[in-house]
Amino acid sequence: MPRTIEQQIHATYLSLRIGAAVIALVFPVLLFVGGRINHIELRSSMSDYYWATQTLPCPCGADTDQKCDRPINPQSPPDDASDPNKVNPAGTMRSWFVGLLFATGIILYVNKGHSWWENHCLNAAGVLAWGIAIFPEDWDCYKHSYSMHGICAVSFFVCIAIVSAVFSQNTLKLIKKTEVRNRFRLFYILFAIAMVASPLVAWAFNTVIRRDSFIYWTELLGIWAFAGYWIVKTIEMSGPDIESMTIEGIEH
Repeated sequence: MPRTIEQQIHATYLSLRIGAAVIALVFPVLLFVGGRINHIELRSSMSDYYWATQTLPCPCGADTDQKCDRPINPQSPPDDASDPNKVNPAGTMRSWFVGLLFATGIILYVNKGHSWWENHCLNAAGVLAWGIAIFPEDWDCYKHSYSMHGICAVSFFVCIAIVSAVFSQNTLKLIKKTEVRNRFRLFYILFAIAMVASPLVAWAFNTVIRRDSFIYWTELLGIWAFAGYWIVKTIEMSGPDIESMTIEGIEH
């Protein structure tokens, strides 16, 4: 039996949310597994996979703290291609990195919020996801405290954290059972805290504490908190209270 128009609209709405969650769950795993398949060791940051190479973590060589007077051009082959230490095909995982970010941005932009402010917050998060891909981190041997890439990343998580902690209340009030409503509220607050803390802690590891090995896993926490929000929100919106109100509203 074919779906009714109301069921089709509702299913499409929920599929958009699930799509955002699946991309977020797959993103760090795909970078790691795809990198290993291409003989790329785990990078200190997910952003490093934009320039990831098989041999060099940066154009200056293995020592990321050394000064680089003449970096290797990642867009052109080295002078002596027979030397394995000079072969440096940058950007093996770049297409996946950029593609998944653009897909996330599109889903967030077309996903309409329940209020004017939530809608614009989702739109801003979508544009910022594109910004993360359009403005990659600098590929050199220096620690950068600020960059357009970093600003877009932090702002992206702040926007989604606001949606999780603040605008999720717009639908929670429709749930009749207090204990169920409070459980959802707790999840949303925890997700928001993780999404804000993740880029800030990653920045601290990168510029203050200088523990590169922790940055990737800190970023993973924030991205999976983003996925967790969309999964829990989908469960909430599929609940009997909200689903019945949604279908009735469409029918009328």
